[in-house]
Amino acid sequence: MAQAKKTAESVSTCVKEFLAEHKLTLEAVSVSLLCEKIFIDKKEYTVDLCDRTRFASAAPQATLEEADIAYALELLEKMLSLMSFHSFKINKTIENGALIFTISTPEKDGLLIGKNGQNIAALQYLMTNILDKKLKRHFPLILNVDRYREKRTATLKTLAQTYAERVTDSPGEVITEFLPAYERKIIHEELTSCKNLKTFSLGKGPYKKMVITALL
Repeated sequence: MAQAKKTAESVSTCVKEFLAEHKLTLEAVSVSLLCEKIFIDKKEYTVDLCDRTRFASAAPQATLEEADIAYALELLEKMLSLMSFHSFKINKTIENGALIFTISTPEKDGLLIGKNGQNIAALQYLMTNILDKKLKRHFPLILNVDRYREKRTATLKTLAQTYAERVTDSPGEVITEFLPAYERKIIHEELTSCKNLKTFSLGKGPYKKMVITALL
């Protein structure tokens, strides 16, 4: 299977070279960042690239069994209690194969969400890791507080357009912060109509960075 380590001034350049050498499509490649160096006048990235089809048969399909959902709910209730949240309510829904817990904490929603969503994102990350290790597979979980996720979706769409303008005006790439799969999907879908732009994930595990590029 095709695999290589490459170093260049952009992640996109590494990917472009790998695609050309092995005659692969962008969708068939997995990209992980090994090293990022920042100099006065440039950056340098070292990435690991491989044909993602080599892992296709190894990835178990996510399932949402009732026993697992009950365990996830119990875990969330325990964690909220340990965080000194009381009298909270949790509503459960399933959407696009993911379990969504919407939490209501009277007069404390802002505290649970945190600045720029940092608290709820950290809680979701912690729960996802616990569930993945417990169940030995990825468990698709999304935590919501009131209508925070709806507002977050709107923010991501606006951010996606900002990224698009930046890499179009000065052809290059933008690398986001670590994002869960469903947030990366929102950005990707928002930019599918931009024919001159490509998007791909960077990293391993459920939380990855995303690259928006005009260089491919």
